[in-house]
Amino acid sequence: MPPKKKKQSSLSHAIRGVRTRYVNFRLRVDDMKKQKENALLQHNVIPSEPKDRMFVDLNPMSVAKSAAMVLLMVALFYFLFEIRSLLVMLFVSFLFAAALDPLVDIMQKKGLPRSLSVIIIYLVAIVMSAWFVTNLVTLLAEQVFEIAKNISTIVTNITKGNMNLLPFADQLKPYFDQFYQTLDLQAAANQIQNALQLVGSQLLGISIGLINFVLVLVLTFFMTVEEKAIEEFVRSLFPSRYSRYISTRLEAVKDQVGYWLRGQVLVSVVCGVLTYIPLALLGINYALTLSVIAAIAMVIPVIGRVFAWLLAFPIVFNQSPTLSLWMTVVYFVLQQVELNFIIPYVMNRAVGLSPIILMIAMMIGGQYLGILGLILSIPVATTAAIFVKDYATRAK
Repeated sequence: MPPKKKKQSSLSHAIRGVRTRYVNFRLRVDDMKKQKENALLQHNVIPSEPKDRMFVDLNPMSVAKSAAMVLLMVALFYFLFEIRSLLVMLFVSFLFAAALDPLVDIMQKKGLPRSLSVIIIYLVAIVMSAWFVTNLVTLLAEQVFEIAKNISTIVTNITKGNMNLLPFADQLKPYFDQFYQTLDLQAAANQIQNALQLVGSQLLGISIGLINFVLVLVLTFFMTVEEKAIEEFVRSLFPSRYSRYISTRLEAVKDQVGYWLRGQVLVSVVCGVLTYIPLALLGINYALTLSVIAAIAMVIPVIGRVFAWLLAFPIVFNQSPTLSLWMTVVYFVLQQVELNFIIPYVMNRAVGLSPIILMIAMMIGGQYLGILGLILSIPVATTAAIFVKDYATRAK
């Protein structure tokens, strides 16, 4: 064979070898991609889309489309901001539905329809709430009326210097004398008028809140009864390849909300028991009722103990001013224990978030929605953490 043909044959052989190695390399890369996608799918994480080279055509039409898209997004965010109260109601209804769902599923397995199960739960909750509120209001009314009967005697004793009935009377007497001498009756009357106006506005807000609460109960009813239909509706809002992911994430959100609810119940029970023990040892009347009030108030993070103290103080003060002072000390100590130990530990075990994340979430919720924001901050943070973890896993 001539040398030229041998040289061409060697070159062709080398090219075929390079091509074969490149094809094998591409096959190995594709296999690695498929293995990664299968691993992500096993963890219910959406695989990232292949990154293709993108070319941007900067012509007037594309610029106009981009500007229209930006304006559309701004209008959408503005619309969502305007209906934020409705969105909060929907989210609260979703939380209630997620909390009721396990109990409704159990009753459904017993042969009861979902609608009848929800109605039974509502009736039981309404009867129990009415019984507790009636007894609480009666108790508070009796104590307030008793204080009102004695208030004139207390004021007369203070103005005349007879303060033997008050705790630490000798130490407090100079401060009461100074306050009485500098008291401006006109300013006090104006402050009372402003307080009454504030009470009137708060009563109006309470009436609106009751209407919203009824709407939340109605929405919760339909979300619980029509669970499958609502899930199908949510899945229809996304492409079909995301259906499995949406279904698993909705179940995960329900599970996390259930964990949060159980953790909240545990916090309330523990705080109620810790409240009853010192009140009983001090010999305070209605110690069990005051403990139940404290347990219910712990639904409101951070300031729940303050609300419990506001309800308990007139009751205990009517029994003994000295006991009311000791009760205040007990409530203050319990609040520190709850904020620094009980709530962070229980919620960390329940929802899997660090205490610092929970505190930040509560501060943000309280800043924007007040008391309701404090209550909803932990379940919202728990829900957001599910999708943040998915995004972090996919990014890796």
